[in-house]
Amino acid sequence: MDNDCKRWAQLLWKYLKLGQPLVKSDVIIGLGCHDIRVAERAAELYLEGWAPQILFTGYLGNHTKGVWNLPEADVFAETAIKLGVPAHKILLEKKATNTGENIRFAYRTLMEQHIPVKRIILVQQPFMERRIYATYLCQWPGDKENVQVIVTSPPMELDYYPNQSVGTLVDLIGYMLAALERIRDYPKKGFQVEQDISPEVWEAYRKLLQTGYRPK
Repeated sequence: MDNDCKRWAQLLWKYLKLGQPLVKSDVIIGLGCHDIRVAERAAELYLEGWAPQILFTGYLGNHTKGVWNLPEADVFAETAIKLGVPAHKILLEKKATNTGENIRFAYRTLMEQHIPVKRIILVQQPFMERRIYATYLCQWPGDKENVQVIVTSPPMELDYYPNQSVGTLVDLIGYMLAALERIRDYPKKGFQVEQDISPEVWEAYRKLLQTGYRPK
């Protein structure tokens, strides 16, 4: 990968991440995906005392269907328990198959368990931070004005994020292109709130497409 492509990819990575500071919260919600490091990050936050419980949400999605034999929530819970999180501190939601359902079904699970929340930590992959936040602001069924949400992810830089389960840097660029397209298109469908996208980010997107990268 040449320096121009790397620079364009870094622009997307920087835009898609939010880098929000953590605050003590009522629950950590780990949103299902194909990256076990999201579960590890959620477990780390619990063990550091950022919230008293974890909710893992997710059935099987595009990148885990046919790969994992268990719902994403179960795989994440197993990971967290191995790292020292007590099983009774983990709630599971095992029906969500997309980001919007992750948000809505997590809320439903908390309400069914009579767990009130005023602060929430959402955990996903780094390039999904902005999408998760925009989806939450649109699809969380509860009181958003009086609930503070923080989005976080495994604290890694672009060069170090690819691995065997996530894929190569080429795959990661494809995921970022797709995430940016959804940030552009999903508000019109009622899935997310609008997000500003700078001309510089759009130029990086166009250059990567012209170079041959494709959304995944």
